[in-house]
Amino acid sequence: MGITAATFANGSLAILARSTAGEAQKERQRHALTWFLLYGAAAAAALAPLVVVFRMTFLLPFGMGAAFFLVLRAFLIRERDDRTLIGELVGAAGLSMVGAVAHAVAVEEVRPIGAVLWLLLFLFFASGVFYVRMRVHGMVAQRKGTIAASNPARWPCVLYHALLLVVVPALFLVRVIPWPVLLAFAPALWRAAAGLNREEARLDLRRLGWSEVALASAFVILLIAAFRFTPFPG
Repeated sequence: MGITAATFANGSLAILARSTAGEAQKERQRHALTWFLLYGAAAAAALAPLVVVFRMTFLLPFGMGAAFFLVLRAFLIRERDDRTLIGELVGAAGLSMVGAVAHAVAVEEVRPIGAVLWLLLFLFFASGVFYVRMRVHGMVAQRKGTIAASNPARWPCVLYHALLLVVVPALFLVRVIPWPVLLAFAPALWRAAAGLNREEARLDLRRLGWSEVALASAFVILLIAAFRFTPFPG
């Protein structure tokens, strides 16, 4: 619950961090501040007992890390850099902390596998960032009547997923991850490959968003199963 509340607080933070212009924006920011405080209180109420009652003081560095990403995200929003590739990858890096935190709570200590989970989640979420940017820029290119090859996000997406094809198997070969993790990344690679030749002037962003949520849910389930039912290499 605490992690969920902290994640939801990002939406309110985005509104608060933007420059104020007009009474309507000020009203939005007042509502956003209310929700930000409510989400913050919910996160604190859920996570504080873990530190105070169950003595999980090892969670404090995670809290500082989360605060760092929140401040950095607020800065990027303020500078209007949150929609850039770097800004979105920073958001993905912060979101990926969820895996390490959840694992630490489950085993009641910090283990190296937590860093591995953070890396795997980041690699997956970054895949979604590159893919969605390719789809959105592709739609813009179609509306302008230009060819698909002119999509500025196409080659970055291709190169990133080519990198995935090297990095993830390499992690298996050096005995950092069990082999089923390779299968967990397969849908993301197939999605990117299938999206290369899409040419559409209209894009249902809501449908695209829900498809990303479904794919992320499947990835997390496969990742948990891979580490739970396969002997960890090394």
